[in-house]
Amino acid sequence: MPELLTTINELKQRVSALEVKNSVGPIAFTAGLRNNLVHVGDHQHIVFDIVRTNIGGAYNPVDGHFIAPVRGAYVFFVVLTNFVDHAASVQLLRNGQFLGHVLADDTGNAFSTSSLAVTAQLEVGDHVWVQNEYTFSTTEQIDGDNWSSFSGHLIQQN
Repeated sequence: MPELLTTINELKQRVSALEVKNSVGPIAFTAGLRNNLVHVGDHQHIVFDIVRTNIGGAYNPVDGHFIAPVRGAYVFFVVLTNFVDHAASVQLLRNGQFLGHVLADDTGNAFSTSSLAVTAQLEVGDHVWVQNEYTFSTTEQIDGDNWSSFSGHLIQQN
């Protein structure tokens, strides 16, 4: 009989842990860039300040960081638009570590838009942000007016 009670208690603990694990709701955000950024500095953080969606509240429009509220697989998207006759290159980072980069190059008399999609395993509290890769052009400029954006969502908690 004591073994049965022990097994029942263990099963109750497992069920409780699964209920907590699955209690997290959806996590998703999309934010756009309000103003054009001119002469962006090396490794300058890009703050996407027009929040269109922030389900779960994990994106901070003050510093431009997404902070993972749960451990899991996430996907992130960066859309980068340069200004006419300018170029821009940004990178996506997790806790300062490279996840990917995207270049919108000067195509001459036209805007250029490029995008990046990255899937990453995050731990609770991990920070993900976009920053200028480096200044490779004296005419570097990122187009605002919602043409450039940063978004992401939780695929699966694990």
